[in-house]
Amino acid sequence: MATLDFDKLKDTFKLHNHTPKVFIFPFLITFISSSKMFIFYKLNQYIPIWDKFSQADGNATTFCELNHFDQLIVQPSNTWSNIGFIIGGLIILGIAKNDTKYYGKNTINNLLTKYPHFSYLFGGTLLFLGLSSFIYHASLTYFFQKLDITGMYFVLISAITYNVYKLFPYIRFKNVVYSSHKFMIVCGLALMLFFYLYLWKLPLNIVFPSLVLVFFFMNLYVYAKVKHSIPIKGILITSFVTISISFTFWILDKTSLLCSPSSPFQGHALWHILNATNIVLLYFYYRSEDFIPEEMNVLQPKSK
Repeated sequence: MATLDFDKLKDTFKLHNHTPKVFIFPFLITFISSSKMFIFYKLNQYIPIWDKFSQADGNATTFCELNHFDQLIVQPSNTWSNIGFIIGGLIILGIAKNDTKYYGKNTINNLLTKYPHFSYLFGGTLLFLGLSSFIYHASLTYFFQKLDITGMYFVLISAITYNVYKLFPYIRFKNVVYSSHKFMIVCGLALMLFFYLYLWKLPLNIVFPSLVLVFFFMNLYVYAKVKHSIPIKGILITSFVTISISFTFWILDKTSLLCSPSSPFQGHALWHILNATNIVLLYFYYRSEDFIPEEMNVLQPKSK
């Protein structure tokens, strides 16, 4: 039964040469690593190590969870809830690795399969976000706050980069048409660097939600504009509902409307879990897209 179910997933999400291991291993690796870290944390819980670092500012101390500055992990729930990002990043990176090794990927009518670079970008930024947010909430230090904020922008930029590529998939050079995917990825990486160096201090509570709205409207535009794209729209709707709920919990937590500081159940932690789910849903929404081969034959010379 499990094999039959995975066969359906392979057809729907273009998981051609993949096996269930691509999902099992990230969970297993993260579980083993997290268990070791949790044991280390419990053995050293009351040993503060972050007091010599510059403390984070802005939103850092406005979360509902009680801040344990005298302990190894300052915000336990908000820290451990980042594991979802890590699992999602490892899953996508595993898929990217298998796509790279698959010699028949050019026969699959899906851009993520044809060009695994985008999956590496998605998975790498998601893993970066998970690790940086984990350490940020564990320490509430200024440097890791910067990494956490830039990680959020990195994931969003990765998705925007992919959508822009779908709108402008070709570059013509010396009368030959090429795929623009490498150019788009370089532009996306350059924009990430720009955010890391200069733009990360923009008002996060305004800029990030605004970019999220722009991104979702862009998805709807691409869905209508790119006629040869036939994704599962229900996944995009589910993703939108998920992120709407996560924003609701973020607001309730930040404004203390739903707040119990000493409880292990925190609104910001739920924000992490729902956003990890949302990003993975988006990735598989893109893997559900189909493209007509003739329209994606980008390496043919263009007639004069």
